[in-house]
Amino acid sequence: MRVKVITGSRLHGGFYYIGRSWGVYYGGLGFYSELPKLVLEAWECSDTRIYNLDDFSSVITGVLDKLGLSNVCLMAKESIPIHVGLGSTTQTLLAVGVAIGKLKGINYNIIELAKLLGRGRVSGVGTLLFKYGGFILDSGNPDIGGPRTLLRLRVPGEWRFVILIPEAKRGLSEDEESNILREPIEPSSYIKQLMSRGALRLASAIARRDLQEALEGLREVQTGTGLYFSTIQGGVYRSDLEDLVSEASKAGLVLAQSSWGPTLYTITSKESARADANMLLLLMRELGIRGNVLLAKPRNMGARVALGG
Repeated sequence: MRVKVITGSRLHGGFYYIGRSWGVYYGGLGFYSELPKLVLEAWECSDTRIYNLDDFSSVITGVLDKLGLSNVCLMAKESIPIHVGLGSTTQTLLAVGVAIGKLKGINYNIIELAKLLGRGRVSGVGTLLFKYGGFILDSGNPDIGGPRTLLRLRVPGEWRFVILIPEAKRGLSEDEESNILREPIEPSSYIKQLMSRGALRLASAIARRDLQEALEGLREVQTGTGLYFSTIQGGVYRSDLEDLVSEASKAGLVLAQSSWGPTLYTITSKESARADANMLLLLMRELGIRGNVLLAKPRNMGARVALGG
């Protein structure tokens, strides 16, 4: 028997809260995208083998050790690029845990599995999107109960993500991120206002299916989050992406940076998606930036598991 797990990618929107006064350090938000996706197959075999997951082989071995499982083969038919801001590690490790558990007759609770595998230590968005999909506001971390949902919304099906993955320096590794985020510095009242007001504006607009207001809310969250991390990444956006974000804004497009990048994305309608993608691809070429541009639907469901022969 084979088990197949299909996931989407996490597009991080930023943080609506950073500080200590609420009893948590970080409150995050983000979207689940149909692309890029992970298509993982698992089956029992005489010894453990891992195919097409070279970037994750060592951490997958660690997952097997933590779960006390062995004698499985894992193969990625499609995968999510690592350290580009798409939440690939969380999606991959949770998919591995779920797939192997299903093979062995174990139905893992996703939140408990995430805690066991060390997922959701800063932002719980990737874990919650793996479980539910759509748009998520998490309840803030750390939380001894693991990542929890503050708000979950379906993203309108007629909206599209235009996702840019420049060939640029990869985002921070988990170890680098942990060192930076371990002790948050209290942000200014202006930054707090941008983040929290933007998150509420974004969530309200998603619920009302108002695309333009959603983009304005996303812009505010991104500005607040970017200002907070500006000394680390060289500006409100990564310094090597500032020109692209600025030129896109002049063309009427709001670009968001997913986590540490270099992935950027915007939200558009299905009618305008191709034209917006072509415009952004042209801007990248004019700025001498190589990379891929993807069109993706919102994924309003979490990861899915199927059994095969």
